[in-house]
Amino acid sequence: MKIQTALWAGGMASAATLATVAWLGYRALTYSAPPADIPSAQHASEPLAPDAAKALVDDIFALTLMDLDGNSQPLSQWRGKVLVVNYWATWCAPCLEEMPAFSRLQDHYSSWGVQFVGIGLDDPGKMKNFASATPVSYPLLVGGSFGRTPGLQVKGLPYTVVIDRDGNVGTTRLGRLDESGLEPLLRRLIGQ
Repeated sequence: MKIQTALWAGGMASAATLATVAWLGYRALTYSAPPADIPSAQHASEPLAPDAAKALVDDIFALTLMDLDGNSQPLSQWRGKVLVVNYWATWCAPCLEEMPAFSRLQDHYSSWGVQFVGIGLDDPGKMKNFASATPVSYPLLVGGSFGRTPGLQVKGLPYTVVIDRDGNVGTTRLGRLDESGLEPLLRRLIGQ
């Protein structure tokens, strides 16, 4: 009996070790380290002057980016909705942490005219692998690499811009944005 227990325990330890090695191997193949020139994201909203806010919205709605299936997606298709634009990357841990909450909020508020869009500043193949392993309920678009960001100059990741139905900036956020911080703003912008 002691030999069987020892063999079983050894087998479980081996299985756990193999699972860990497999996960680390998958992570190494699908995710890369962040580029060295990206600063750490600060957890703060960035106040914008009215002219800068208007230019930001104009720049975002002028974008046409490819989705993960290679189809062109103009961001102007979501004009008139409460639009949450989130710049992210597969190597950005805070980005990945906020995505499940964004999916829940997208599912809950879509019937009230709320639309989330993720713009990945990453390799399209890595984004596709991530989306296959961890599906989200909103469109993920390919935005290119960090430093050549479409729509605005992102200073760190994650970076989120919320635009109201009238095309005004509701908020911008550099750093992780949690559900409890975003949901009251969405409720206010949809008049709930």
